Amino acid sequence: MQTETIYIGTYKVYKLFKKSGRREIIRTGITREKAIELVNSYPDNNSSMVVFDKQFYAAKYFKTIKN
Repeated sequence: MQTETIYIGTYKVYKLFKKSGRREIIRTGITREKAIELVNSYPDNNSSMVVFDKQFYAAKYFKTIKN
């Protein structure tokens, strides 16, 4: 029997500037699907990129499922 850990929390979308590494938060507290949609709505850019990541990393935001 295998176990799988999945994230059950919300996501954040931010702009990451390539040269400085600075992050500019665009939106927090959204679902994964909404985060993907928002990232894809931004055009390609040589100086920055828009990415999404888990908003929280505490253990209570992860759920273990047995397969």
